[in-house]
Amino acid sequence: MTSYVGLSRTRKGWFGVIVDDGNWETDHFPTIWSLWKRHSDAARICLDVPVGLPSNARRVCDTAARRKLRERGRSIAYAPVREAVYKHNLDQAKAINERAGYSIQNQAWSIVPRIREVDEFIDMNPGARDRLYETRPELCFYALNGGQPVAPASTTAGRRERERLVADEHPAATELYETARKEYLEPPYASFLRDETEILDAIIAAITARRPDEQLASLPAAGAVPRDDRGLPMRMVYPQDITQLRLAAAATGSPEE
Repeated sequence: MTSYVGLSRTRKGWFGVIVDDGNWETDHFPTIWSLWKRHSDAARICLDVPVGLPSNARRVCDTAARRKLRERGRSIAYAPVREAVYKHNLDQAKAINERAGYSIQNQAWSIVPRIREVDEFIDMNPGARDRLYETRPELCFYALNGGQPVAPASTTAGRRERERLVADEHPAATELYETARKEYLEPPYASFLRDETEILDAIIAAITARRPDEQLASLPAAGAVPRDDRGLPMRMVYPQDITQLRLAAAATGSPEE
């Protein structure tokens, strides 16, 4: 059986959606190590933090994603350089990052512990480096929305649009989402989740993880992906745009999947 995992970061650990032989389930993982202990056999694990880290400049994938998402591009933070990620003092980290020509954004600094956790994990588990894929929920929803940015998740319209998009992609997603809301968000004060957005983020990451290679797109495009000083690809994967799939199917005369 082949399994796929989508992860979203939370206040305490990671929220995961696991697809195993067509069965969908959810779980909470305190660390990326605990996830790997249970699902090291996964064919692909998609998570929403930077994987390959720069050393002296902004990553191409960050710039490309911000440009593609247009008015929603600010949701993509520039990944800090690796040296800055390992500093525990913000002023020191900023000084190091500014030598690379850009500062650390507040939203990037807030997830530095998770970036460092993933970076350390890959360094200690080389077998995971080809199965951990960086993705971004906003980029995935953009692709499923026909190449149009989706309203912010903090709005009712944005949340409902995300619910519709995951339901359209896979029928099991709606039931999974509603069950997870009841299981993990009630009562809210006792939850490790901030809100239902993190559930939707993990679902879209799992949907992306289970896509076959030919239905995945990447920024930058495959064949032009730079690697960091440890050989990790600096890229984001996301479902190939629906419009592109239709055009490709029409060009070859093959039916859409």
